[in-house]
Amino acid sequence: MIPYSEFIEHLSRHCTSVAKCKQAHAFLLRTALLDDLHCASKLLSFLAVAPSGDLRYASRLFAHLRRPPDLFLWNTMIRGHARGPDLSAALSCFRLMLRAGLAPDHHTYPFVLAACARSRALEQGMRFHGETMKVGLDSDVYVLNALLQMYTRCGCFGAAHKLFDGNSHRDVVSWNVMMRGYLLAGFFEDALHLLQEMKEMDVNPDDVTLISLVSACSQSGDLNRGQWLHSYANERGLVKKSLNLGNAILDMYCKCGDLQSAQSIFMEMDEKDLLTWTTMISGLAKSGLYQEALGLFGRVQQFEKVKPDEVILVTMLSVCAHIGALDQGKYIHLLIDRYRVNRDVALETALVDMYAKCGAVDFALQVFEEMRERNVFTWNAVIGGLALHGHGPYSLQLFERMKNERIMPDDVTFIGLLSACSHAGLVDEGLELFRLMNDVYQIEPRMEHYGCVVDMLCRARLLQDALEFIERMPIRPNVVMWAALVGACRAVGDIKLAERLGKRVIELEPDTYDRYVMLSNIYAGSQRWDEALNVRNLMKAKGIEKAPGISWIELNGTVHEFVAGDKSHHRTEQIYVMVEEMCHRVRAAGYVSSTTEVLFNIEEEEKEHSLFLHSEKLAVAFGLISSVPGLPIRITKNLRVCSDCHSFLKAVSDVFSREIIARDRSRFHHFKGGICSCKDFW
Repeated sequence: MIPYSEFIEHLSRHCTSVAKCKQAHAFLLRTALLDDLHCASKLLSFLAVAPSGDLRYASRLFAHLRRPPDLFLWNTMIRGHARGPDLSAALSCFRLMLRAGLAPDHHTYPFVLAACARSRALEQGMRFHGETMKVGLDSDVYVLNALLQMYTRCGCFGAAHKLFDGNSHRDVVSWNVMMRGYLLAGFFEDALHLLQEMKEMDVNPDDVTLISLVSACSQSGDLNRGQWLHSYANERGLVKKSLNLGNAILDMYCKCGDLQSAQSIFMEMDEKDLLTWTTMISGLAKSGLYQEALGLFGRVQQFEKVKPDEVILVTMLSVCAHIGALDQGKYIHLLIDRYRVNRDVALETALVDMYAKCGAVDFALQVFEEMRERNVFTWNAVIGGLALHGHGPYSLQLFERMKNERIMPDDVTFIGLLSACSHAGLVDEGLELFRLMNDVYQIEPRMEHYGCVVDMLCRARLLQDALEFIERMPIRPNVVMWAALVGACRAVGDIKLAERLGKRVIELEPDTYDRYVMLSNIYAGSQRWDEALNVRNLMKAKGIEKAPGISWIELNGTVHEFVAGDKSHHRTEQIYVMVEEMCHRVRAAGYVSSTTEVLFNIEEEEKEHSLFLHSEKLAVAFGLISSVPGLPIRITKNLRVCSDCHSFLKAVSDVFSREIIARDRSRFHHFKGGICSCKDFW
């Protein structure tokens, strides 16, 4: 026979899931030990209170106990109901306990007060406050803290402060509850004032105190105060002692954009958990340091042996989507299955988005079709993904399916649909969708929707329609719309209007490089070199620099990055030899460089040389020398591909018999046999 104390301990360790609780329940029934309230309490404690428990099962078990429950069991059930969404269930359980002749203790009241706090039930909470005073429990620190939480959550800060100031039994938790209440209500200054009071009264704040304040800095982007709190925490030696506080400070620096400090803290942390890695990787990704994020995730896998969860994997799928890292995305898909990660709708939607943005539309659709649950974000991901590839009709078909499945579209859905129509030249369909937005779905068009319609009309060379649409808009057009119009003017040869609008665009956005390039290209295309040079000098005088063109290519799971004129790659010499080979072979096939978009009045040969150093050409050259002949080459670029590179890559796909799948800022281009899927319409 196992000693009773050992049996109880074993039972407590065993009850770690609903399935195991059912096994224990069956055993206790067979052995008649369920009548032992101590044994029953081990089952109920997990079922009623644990996040992965089953409150309904606990309630049925509690109702069928043969012996009257003791106060501990009643408190357990009240606590379980108090954590749920139904305040009445907790109060009903409390009343049943009173009818059973049991008096509530200093544990009971905090549970029912927590239920009142969650439900913002101020009147009920005040009644319980009165009861605690009658039975002399209002001075108990646990009851005090529960009352403070109830009052602050209900917005009664006057009552909370009166109770707080008049009670000598308060502890650091009391201060934390008050501070947390102020922060949840958005009263950051009041929370900081409490911290100052703590210092003056020699009350030592703990890590929970500072976590709340640092988290508030994260949400508000208040770097200065966040730095001060970090310094204060270091002075008290709390950062080294508390991993949770270290994670909060790391998150604060990432969200406030101070990535250098974040990386320093990350390197200094002696202990790291999954949240630490997720926070740092997310910070890198949000700062556009995608390769660094991939490298850090690799360290998690290779050295740290931290089991990934759905949060970090969603972040990594987003990273892969940004730089077109298909192999890495597939690897993360494998990790989901290997670690049996919970495939919730957010994770599967991220998979759809990743595959679509990495050019693997078939995989995106496969994941989409296999999903058991889809929400509006899932439909937006697949519709927007198809739009990127120019599959306008397919996007419209999916929208019909979406309606049939009674998923209500939102404003993002229509951005995807309008973009799909724009890239596929479906003008009539796009205008009808724009009408449906407001008339049928009561979605007020935003600037992005108006911009999509203008872009659609401009791409279709319907210049007059675009101008009339802009004039009828109820909101003031932004610079992007005027820029689209400038592009349309150049395309149809209306250089005078293009020049006039180009100058207006610069007036509206005088600090953006692209706007000056646009005007310079207009002058360069008309051989007006002096004016093009004047625009260049104006840019220099204002200190405006071009955002570097960056292209990424993934080979064998490694992402390689190239910028225009890049010579940092370890295979630079071979890459430039291949660039020369590409140029020679496409010239022999009849390709002629389009040098009209080179800004300066220089010799044509020099212009061609400048164009041949564009990042996408370097990436494709690397792909040609590094991959098996016949395999597709996939690249991603952060800017819109220029007309020369577009023509060049068409020629390369034909001459080298390679499919080139390129994603630029606007859409995907599938180059094959000298033809692009965009039909030169991008």
